[in-house]
Amino acid sequence: MRFGFVVANACVLAGIAWMTAFGPGLRAGEVLPARVAHGDVAVLEARAAHAPSARNVTALAAAYLDRDQPGLAAAALANAPREVRLQPEVVHMEARALLRRGQVREALAVAETVEARCNAEPTGDTACPAWLSAKSSRQVAFLREVVAAGIEDLRADPAGTEAAYTRSTGQVRVVAMR
Repeated sequence: MRFGFVVANACVLAGIAWMTAFGPGLRAGEVLPARVAHGDVAVLEARAAHAPSARNVTALAAAYLDRDQPGLAAAALANAPREVRLQPEVVHMEARALLRRGQVREALAVAETVEARCNAEPTGDTACPAWLSAKSSRQVAFLREVVAAGIEDLRADPAGTEAAYTRSTGQVRVVAMR
């Protein structure tokens, strides 16, 4: 009986040693997927080129922003057809791209146009969804605080940026929607 346990333990240890030496290794890149894979961006680029809708163009710009490429995001938005560029979602994404490029005052001006459009009476295709109305109000409040603090580059002054964000959170009103 004792001999059987010794043989079983030896087989288990030999199996572990074999798997460690010759088994399929895992690298960190396989365990932790990239935020946006290169293939995904290529698919988004193809969609935006073949069917340049507001949804496709903003998805591509968001992917570029996720990859820390605000210049490409701005180019994708600028190359969209005029009727797409006028959509509130696209204009909101333009403000995000400007902010990531370090153009805080320009981002504020663009964000204020989105907020004004969302607060106006809805007309046809330019009506803002509720999520965009709330998001644009938050964005404008934050950008106003950043400009008031004199911050030009958010990454250069993370403490000031965080303080501006904290101040801006108390300025946004909540509206009940039906």
